[in-house]
Amino acid sequence: MIALLDCNNFYASCERVFRPDLIEKPIIVLSNNDGCVIARSDEVKKMGVKMGTPVFKVRNLIVENDISVFSSNFALYGDISRRIMKILQNTIFDLEIYSIDEAFIDFMYKSDIEYESLNLVSKIMQWTGIPVSIGISTTKTLAKIANHFAKKISRNNILFLDSEKIIDFYIKKIDIKDIWGIGYRYSRFLYDKGIYTAYDLTKKNDKWILDNMSINGLKTVYELRGIRCFELQTSVLPKKNIRNSRTFSRDTNDYNKIKKAISSFASKASEKLRAQKCVASTISVFINTNKYKSTNQNCKLNGSINLKFSTNDTSVIISEALKILDEIYIPGYFYKQAGIIISNFSVVNQTQLGLFEDVSKKIKREKLMFSLDYINSIIGNESIKLACEEFESDWRVNQSNLSPAYTTRWKEILSVNI
Repeated sequence: MIALLDCNNFYASCERVFRPDLIEKPIIVLSNNDGCVIARSDEVKKMGVKMGTPVFKVRNLIVENDISVFSSNFALYGDISRRIMKILQNTIFDLEIYSIDEAFIDFMYKSDIEYESLNLVSKIMQWTGIPVSIGISTTKTLAKIANHFAKKISRNNILFLDSEKIIDFYIKKIDIKDIWGIGYRYSRFLYDKGIYTAYDLTKKNDKWILDNMSINGLKTVYELRGIRCFELQTSVLPKKNIRNSRTFSRDTNDYNKIKKAISSFASKASEKLRAQKCVASTISVFINTNKYKSTNQNCKLNGSINLKFSTNDTSVIISEALKILDEIYIPGYFYKQAGIIISNFSVVNQTQLGLFEDVSKKIKREKLMFSLDYINSIIGNESIKLACEEFESDWRVNQSNLSPAYTTRWKEILSVNI
C-alpha cells in the first residue's frame, strides 16, 4: 500500500504553532512582495477566497472578518518541513519527499498500516504542532484521492481506499480537475467529452485515452484502476530549472533598477545551481507589465540564449542575462515583474570541456565561486556581491507582515515570561 502524507494548510499551520491565539481563527499567507494569497486556513476557504487571489481584491473581507495576514516566512516553513521529513525518515524505510508539505510512503513492509498511520499523525502533531492527513491506497494517484477526502470527512485524518467498492465510491465523487496529473487543459477537454469524474475516466477504453491523453494519461487511468504505474522516487533528483523572480512594489520604467534586479536574480540562481553541483547552458529572462492596470501597456517580454559552454559562474550568467534584457526591454513601458530562468543542466564533473576553453582560467573561476559561497555561508547570505547588484532597493521583497524566524535565528526565538 502507498500513502500520501500531507500537512494541512501548511503555511497557516506553521504560523499557528507560535501563535496559539490564532487556532480556529482565519489566516491568510501572502506570496513574495505580499501580492497574492498563497495559503488559507479552513476558515478563509469557507469564505470563498481562492488560491492566487490578489490581496487588494480581498482587503474589505480581511477587515470585515478580522483575518490575520502574514507575509510568507519561508525560513520558518522550510525548517518545520525539514523536521517533519526527518520524523518520517526515521520511521519509514521507503519515502519520497514530494514537496515542502507532502511525502509518499510505501507501507509494503509494515504489518499494521492503521497503527503506523495513527502513530505518524500523533507524533508529528506532538513534536511539531502541525496537523497532517494521510490517504492510503494501492497507487499514488488513489492515495492522492484518499488524502483529498481524509481532510474533509475523516475524524482521525486517515482514509483507506483498500477495496474496489470503496475506491469506486470515492472516484465517483472527485471532479476530474482534482485528479493528480490532470491539468487545466485536459480537464476542459474531458468536460467537453462528458467526462466529469475520475470514475467516468476509468470507463473509457485504453485506445481512446492513449490517442487523446498520451502515455502519461493512460498511466494515470491505470492508477485509478488500481494498477501501479508511478513508483516512489526515493532518491532526490536535481531540479530541471531554477527560476528567480520578483514583483516590484511599484511599477517602474527605470532600466537601471530592472538591470540591478536581474543581476541579483542571476546571482541567486547561480548560487542555487552550484549548491546542487550542476552547470547550465540556457539562460532566459522575462519582464512583465502590470496586467491589472487598464491604463498600462499589457505585455510579457522574454528572451533566451544558449551558451557555448555550460557554467555556474555568477559573473558569466549575469553578463549573459543582461544581454538578453538589453534585447527585450522596451523604453517607456512600466514593468511590474522581472525574472530569470536557467535550465539545461548537467552535473559539474560530467561536463565536457570545450576545445577552446581556457582550463586554467576555468579552475580559477571555480575557486573564486567556491570562496564566494563559503564566505557568504559563514558571515551571512549576500554579504559579498558583484558590483552590478544593489544591496538595498525598493524592488526587494516587501514583507510588511513577516512573522519572526522562531526556529532559525537566536534573536527571534520565542520568549516566555515566567
